[in-house]
Amino acid sequence: MIPLVRHPFLTLGIVIFLAITVLIVFRLSTGAKADTKKSRLITVGVVSPLRQDLDIRLAYTADISPNQVVNIFSRVDGYIAKLHVDKGDFVRTNQLLLEIDHTDYRHAVNQARANLSSAKARVSQQDAAVRSAKLTFDRMQILIKEQFVSQQDLDNAQVNLDAARAAHEALQAQVSQMEVALAQAETSLAYSYIRAPFPGYIAERNLDIGAYVTSATASTSTMSRGIMSLHDINTVRVLIEVVERDIPMVKIGQKAELRAEAYSDQVFEGTVTRIVQALNRSTRTMTVEIDLPNRDRRLKGGMFARVEVMVTTHHQALQIPIDAVSRLEDTQYVYIVREGKTQRVSVEIGAHNSNRVEILKGLTGDEQVVVSGKDLVQDGTPVQTQPLTKS
Repeated sequence: MIPLVRHPFLTLGIVIFLAITVLIVFRLSTGAKADTKKSRLITVGVVSPLRQDLDIRLAYTADISPNQVVNIFSRVDGYIAKLHVDKGDFVRTNQLLLEIDHTDYRHAVNQARANLSSAKARVSQQDAAVRSAKLTFDRMQILIKEQFVSQQDLDNAQVNLDAARAAHEALQAQVSQMEVALAQAETSLAYSYIRAPFPGYIAERNLDIGAYVTSATASTSTMSRGIMSLHDINTVRVLIEVVERDIPMVKIGQKAELRAEAYSDQVFEGTVTRIVQALNRSTRTMTVEIDLPNRDRRLKGGMFARVEVMVTTHHQALQIPIDAVSRLEDTQYVYIVREGKTQRVSVEIGAHNSNRVEILKGLTGDEQVVVSGKDLVQDGTPVQTQPLTKS
């Protein structure tokens, strides 16, 4: 002890060395415990592949359109005298929508009727002249046999009869003209009462009482807004643009499902009714029309919708959740659990719906496929499994 007392610095060095040694041993022991904790198994969620029918659907977004839309114009000139409907009103077929001032048109009808009556009276008068000329001619035929009259008298009677008949035909033609004029006047009068061509809702009203309308607008400007706009929404239609590669799968009569933003919890069913047999050169797509019955009129023109067309069904297809598939460049693969370790398996996928994908090659159907936790493992990673609920 005396040498150590005599050398205090040596004693201090020995103490420091012993302290460092103890600290290193303690750190090593605690580090080993930490490593033991870190080496515990990863838990992954797994499912077994499902074998059942898989509906193949094509999804699109589109706007809902009324089955029929018409802008109401006037076929006669005049001022709007009465409006019987307004925006939002539901109208039936042939219901009166508005009236154009028809004072002049009533006068035209009355004038045409008077002209027709006058023409018919002249025809009746000429009927009497024809009968008189016919009697004279018949009498001359009898008298000439007995030589009481000359041939000249008979010829004159014949000429008078022919002239009377010609005048009668001319007056009868005037009657026909007057009948046509009356029909035209009555038609113009009828056109001053504008009626609904089909049942629907008044979507727009652009003019008020007193506004002047003309038939020239309807005949020369098909894009004009018109007096009002009528929409038929008992049936609505959706136009989707199908890309070129999907065209062979879409056929008339296929069922479609529509979800509107306004009714997100309801599915509306429709049918593919028309296919435009030509592609748009700029977009390389083909227009397909889907009709949907809308008797409760809940769907409105202009609504935004998501549409799915069921084009075919793969029977007894092997399916897994689409979240289980990973991609590396052009290769798709999944992780399965075999003997407590993960194994990477390359797969070939087929069709898919919203949350499941068809497996064409790579799986047999009795594997445990990793869905949750697949990003935490590699090929050969020890894991423990937890079954997930199938969906």
